[in-house]
Amino acid sequence: MKIIGIDPGTITLGYSVIESIGNRLYLLEAGTLDLKNSGFKESIEMFNDLLNSLLIKYEKIDSVAIETIFFKINPQSLIKLAQFRGALLYILFQKFDTIGEYAPMEIKKSVTGNGSSSKEQVQFMVYKLLNLKPTDEKIKLDITDAIAIAITHFQKTNF
Repeated sequence: MKIIGIDPGTITLGYSVIESIGNRLYLLEAGTLDLKNSGFKESIEMFNDLLNSLLIKYEKIDSVAIETIFFKINPQSLIKLAQFRGALLYILFQKFDTIGEYAPMEIKKSVTGNGSSSKEQVQFMVYKLLNLKPTDEKIKLDITDAIAIAITHFQKTNF
């Protein structure tokens, strides 16, 4: 089974593609979209292009999961993120029948066992769960968050 994980953000969007073979998880691809200098429409188009390229590259994506909105930011940012996330969901529902949606605390608990874990603790566990080798340059937190979202979806749906 192949799962896309999405960490939505209006400045940086993290994404991942993992595959499960038995109970083992493998990272196929992960990265970010830099949306900092993009307008709303351009950001949505960039996401749509990314999603289409992943669907072509990996032929059969079985499921997708996205993080819910975390409210610890100012109201203007929250509104902008909610609109952006809504547009992403619209695109995703055109390609998938169901979408897993997980709150940040649920993702942290699923990956680390503690819903109050730091992003760095999530990153550490993502490395361990996928048997990734630490490099001189750590994977960006937006990327490990997206991987953690996909792992959570795998665990919650019992693929």
